[in-house]
Amino acid sequence: MQFIDPHIHLFDRNKGHYQWLNENNQPHWPDKAIIARNFDERDLYVDSPLTLKGFVHIEAGFNNEQPWLEIEWLESHVQGPFKSVGYADITLAPIEFRRLIDRYKRYPSVVGVRHIFDGEAVELVEHPNAMTNLEYLAKAQLIFETQIDGNVFSAVDAVIKVCAENANLVVILSHGCFAPQEQEALAQWQTSMMKLAKCPLVYMKMSGWEMVNRRYDQAHISTVISSVIKSFGHKRVMLASNFPLILFSQPYQSLWHDYQSLELGTELLAALCYNNAASVYGFKDLHRDKL
Repeated sequence: MQFIDPHIHLFDRNKGHYQWLNENNQPHWPDKAIIARNFDERDLYVDSPLTLKGFVHIEAGFNNEQPWLEIEWLESHVQGPFKSVGYADITLAPIEFRRLIDRYKRYPSVVGVRHIFDGEAVELVEHPNAMTNLEYLAKAQLIFETQIDGNVFSAVDAVIKVCAENANLVVILSHGCFAPQEQEALAQWQTSMMKLAKCPLVYMKMSGWEMVNRRYDQAHISTVISSVIKSFGHKRVMLASNFPLILFSQPYQSLWHDYQSLELGTELLAALCYNNAASVYGFKDLHRDKL
């Protein structure tokens, strides 16, 4: 199976800040030491018959004061096909935001920016600069990435508001909006997925399973992916790894073997693991052989 991984993070702790990786800083994970080291593209190793054709690096707190430095590091370091999503604070003064976006546009790998919503979704979206900045982002034809908990309905509504006021903005939500394992909570999450799916330019990346439960199982993955496809269709869903955080639960290639073993069928698997990411992130020069 040939695949594009649309959500990974590479680290160089000698050059970047990565405050969140420090032991005493949030999040306070007892197993944080597993990922508190350098990672480069060589760590994205898979055995045949798996073939990684490209990846999307998502900003990881390299330097939030000068976030373009992370892109410069990546473009001087990465050898294989990749795209990047940089950090951008949507509450910046519009003139500062425009300068940042214009600067990002100079880098060939940049396809979008990320500002994590999490528990601040309502506050961020209601900030007086937010919609002006997101409108400029859409005009620049860059993607907006964020993450929310699908069971926090105010956060879901905040994303819907962003889409309603920025009809041309592509929004990508990470980690399946943290689908819970409990049945009652999962049913509420499914309601949120149906609401979000009504926004035609919202895409869903399925990853971050380890963020909900380090001991997640294949049955949970299968249930959640099937549910998201039912809401979003097969063209707006992507499977991803969240590397290196996936290492909290299993090796990198093991997850892709798990995805491959899902009973999805060849065409759907190709869409979720390759075609959709190639399209939305602009991997125009890649060529996928038949799975």
